[in-house]
Amino acid sequence: MRFANAILEYIKSANVDYLFGIPAGTISPLVDALNDVDIKPIVFKNEGGAAYSAARYASVSGKMALLLGAGGVGANNMLNGIADAYRTKAPVLVITGYVHRWQIGKGAIQELNTEDILKPVTKYSKTILKEEDVMKELAYAIKLANTVPKGPVHLSIPIDIQLNQFEGEIPVYESVITLEKEYTPIPKEAYEIIDNAKRGLILVGKGARGFSKSIMELSMHLQWSIVTTPEGKGVIPAEFVFNLGNYGFASTEAANAYVTNTNTDCLLVMGSSLGENATSNFSKALIKGKKVIHIDFDAKELGKVYTTDVTICMDLKYALPQLLKNTKAVGDIGFIKPVINQPILKTNTGLSLKEFMEKLPEYMPKETYYMADMGEFMNFVFKYLHIPAEGDFETNLNYAAMGCAIGGAVGVHVANTGKKIAVIAGDGDFFMNGMEILTAKEFHYPIIYFIVNNAMLGFVDHGHQFLFNRVVSEFKQERISIANMLAPCGIRTMEINDIKQMSGITELLKDLDGPAVIELITDGSEASPNGDRLKALSKQD
Repeated sequence: MRFANAILEYIKSANVDYLFGIPAGTISPLVDALNDVDIKPIVFKNEGGAAYSAARYASVSGKMALLLGAGGVGANNMLNGIADAYRTKAPVLVITGYVHRWQIGKGAIQELNTEDILKPVTKYSKTILKEEDVMKELAYAIKLANTVPKGPVHLSIPIDIQLNQFEGEIPVYESVITLEKEYTPIPKEAYEIIDNAKRGLILVGKGARGFSKSIMELSMHLQWSIVTTPEGKGVIPAEFVFNLGNYGFASTEAANAYVTNTNTDCLLVMGSSLGENATSNFSKALIKGKKVIHIDFDAKELGKVYTTDVTICMDLKYALPQLLKNTKAVGDIGFIKPVINQPILKTNTGLSLKEFMEKLPEYMPKETYYMADMGEFMNFVFKYLHIPAEGDFETNLNYAAMGCAIGGAVGVHVANTGKKIAVIAGDGDFFMNGMEILTAKEFHYPIIYFIVNNAMLGFVDHGHQFLFNRVVSEFKQERISIANMLAPCGIRTMEINDIKQMSGITELLKDLDGPAVIELITDGSEASPNGDRLKALSKQD
């Protein structure tokens, strides 16, 4: 068999089900081998969309994704999606083609040193130039991708190696045995701090996804309130009595008030890197007067932002049972959940995104997996969209690439969450990666895309007004009907410019066998809760 077949056979044995990418000349032997190996290829409209979907698939499913593209041009198109995977610690195996070895350095078409380009955004990046190195490099890269903290890895393989005959037996894949600190006890100091605290607060990040039940049990056990970071949104159901909602960028009023105005004396951080978006721009208010305990499986995330009293490098599946067992149960304190956000008078003209986000769950299945793309609208999502117990949420605000959710939605869909996928994005996101909606159509994926169309780069426009007291007129653009663009493609569409039209969502989504696009037409006059980001841009340390 050819090396191309041997490579895919080994990758398949590593429990890989999907290939994300676009066919190209320098990877043609690998693409041809898909006829012989049971890995499902999903062909995208742009390598960028393929990379975002690979990142989202790996992040949501926990399984490794295979991302395939041409060296040079394909890899460069994939760069943002690979960086997205790097920031979210998602296990993605990136394989790019390379020119024939005899062509290297002679100026062959699409020749470029992809190895060095991808090194800063991968755990490992290597060009393979000898046949005898192929399988051992492949095994090493896959092991590294799946070793905590997980992340993307990259191999560049010349086309002539892919075409050459493979001799011998394909190695047996050995799954990674994660060296988790299962039996390492949590320091007694942590229990003492928790037991002596008069009032505590639990900050829940994206890394706590999958531990909702145990965290809520701990919250009830201690009678401590919970706030979630923007990326941790949805980990704790909105209806849970101690959940005060989003803290960080676009904090709910209840969360912000509790952090800043109560005499909380202990902060327990779970599964958060405490980045800018999770801390209201590294605000000292979050830790003021508090003992801080930080739990994360990645040691590099501990103690890098705030001075921490106790750091615990441990998976939450081992930490949470210890905390429940070794801390004192507190009797019912009669906690009354405050109003999460106070009603505000409508001051804008046209459709209100605040009102839309508050009402959206009424018209969507409870088992909806919401995804937020990047733009000013996302602040309304973080603050006002409530995620019920049956639903979930996904965003990557740490890297924050526009178009990442539109590009990544296919990956979340094939991750088989059992939920309806709903993307909330802006017109700017659509213009960057919107053609991946056609990928969803091609494969009959019933993904729902809510596109906020304000005919402007709203975050940029309002940000410049805040920072410089003036704007550039080209931030605004002539309005283009996105619904009318996509309807001739055979995609279900509707426009909403009045809140009363939301009732039509239910009918549009009946018996959906492909994507649907719901265009939200706004005029950009509604004040967005985006102050944290704008203040961060103006702040100098």
